[in-house]
Amino acid sequence: MANRRKYTESHWLVFAFQGVVGLLFGWYVMFTNVTDLAVLVTIVAATLLVLGIISILNLVHRKRLQHAWGLTLVDAIIEIAIAGVLFFAKNADYTLKISLIAGYTLFRGALEMLIGLKSLTDRTDRFMWTVCGICGVILAFVIFNAGAFADQTTFIKFFGTYMMIYGITNLIYGVHNKNELSEEKEHRRKLARERSHKSSK
Repeated sequence: MANRRKYTESHWLVFAFQGVVGLLFGWYVMFTNVTDLAVLVTIVAATLLVLGIISILNLVHRKRLQHAWGLTLVDAIIEIAIAGVLFFAKNADYTLKISLIAGYTLFRGALEMLIGLKSLTDRTDRFMWTVCGICGVILAFVIFNAGAFADQTTFIKFFGTYMMIYGITNLIYGVHNKNELSEEKEHRRKLARERSHKSSK
């Protein structure tokens, strides 16, 4: 029977890589002067594709360890599917691009709220993921209504803002996971030494 480990118990590097990708994308669209919508949409697509590949690698890792992987599969499918549409529909309707990116942001925000409220026991982690999720949901609606702005790249900036929040959250949680894993290993080694010491008496 599969050991149904939660999504948040994935390898810490998954969160670290997602964090780095989110921060790099957010920094690029927020602090560079690129104003070509086609270029920015292509970068969004590339970012989602990379996140999708990370999710696939996580899926393989979780499946090998017989952990629950359904949510990871859904995550990967949505990221790769949206990336594919954005790559091959560069000249698609402006509203479609906004809808896809807003929909993805809403999906991620809802997922992070679910992670925060249902998957975690540590209060700090719960608060961090829940806040990240709330920001995602709010920014999803902001992105969807960004068509009212004269600058057609404004919705990408809002998405970049969310991705920076997402990136920071993932990096912090990844480092926290790594530290917890190290402490757990050290605790196990300590118990093993104590048992060995007792048995030798």
